[in-house]
Amino acid sequence: MITYQEVFDNFIAALTGRPTGTRVQAEDLEDANTTLLDYVEQLKNQISGSYLREAHASTAAGVNCNLVWNTVFSDTNYSYTINGFDSNGQPVEISLISKSSTKLVINTLANATITALAIPYGVNP
Repeated sequence: MITYQEVFDNFIAALTGRPTGTRVQAEDLEDANTTLLDYVEQLKNQISGSYLREAHASTAAGVNCNLVWNTVFSDTNYSYTINGFDSNGQPVEISLISKSSTKLVINTLANATITALAIPYGVNP
């Protein structure tokens, strides 16, 4: 895992770690730029797999419904909230049947449109 300090140190070394009066060496600057790009890619991958997930479904009264997350979690250590409304806009009662890294299985007492949001434990967006 590349750290910010490593990226910083590579740039400092490329820009100032040379004899006075000489130019910055292209290979040193290339190395610093490559490290920076790798660091950015690493951060992008961490963020894309870490934050808010969502799921949407329509339910039939008394029938189990799968709320499938748009991005799979690595485990079941996440918090979620579910909201559902019937065709008249009234909130419906929702019962959780099961929770997995890919989905929630729920049941409602009325036909409804359901939305769920979730975030992994320990993430501060």
